[in-house]
Amino acid sequence: MKKLFLLAAVALASLTANAQFTLQPKVGMNVADVTDADGLKSKIGLVAGVEADYLITPMFSLSAGVNYSQQGAKYDGDGDAKLKLEYINVPIMANFHVYQGLSLKAGLQPGFLVSAKGTGSEGDYSASVDIKDECQSVDLSLPLGLSYEFSGFVIDARYNLGLTKIFKSEYDIDSKNSVFQITVGYKFAL
Repeated sequence: MKKLFLLAAVALASLTANAQFTLQPKVGMNVADVTDADGLKSKIGLVAGVEADYLITPMFSLSAGVNYSQQGAKYDGDGDAKLKLEYINVPIMANFHVYQGLSLKAGLQPGFLVSAKGTGSEGDYSASVDIKDECQSVDLSLPLGLSYEFSGFVIDARYNLGLTKIFKSEYDIDSKNSVFQITVGYKFAL
């Protein structure tokens, strides 16, 4: 039994000896859309946040972050109509460092709805309607992507595939978030 504890302690010590923490503030752009909705097209939005990374081995790390994310879509027709969704997203990622500076990423991302509005304008008329009560308060997505790091700067491109419906179940709408995201950040070693 003592040998087992000693072996576990040595294994843990070797993992933490190789481990490195970094913190990465980042900012970028979303190209957001909504699935299964006729007449809607992509909407550009802001994404900004911070991500912490724990390097376990030279080839593998785990990261978690907190991002403010503008999502939704816009209407492809007369006038200017938009579905404006704002989330606080928490991406939890496994990072596979496949080549010097290049990483492949996959994970799970819960998102918490902050604001949901339907806006529109035509001519001199404009309106904004709060639709937060009609939307799910939690959004779950599957982020997949890659990043490239050079001199501490990180360019990250991800596709966030929505897994849950945007609208509550009493509405017969199967729309989900679909977001392509590109960010630029800088890693600080802790």
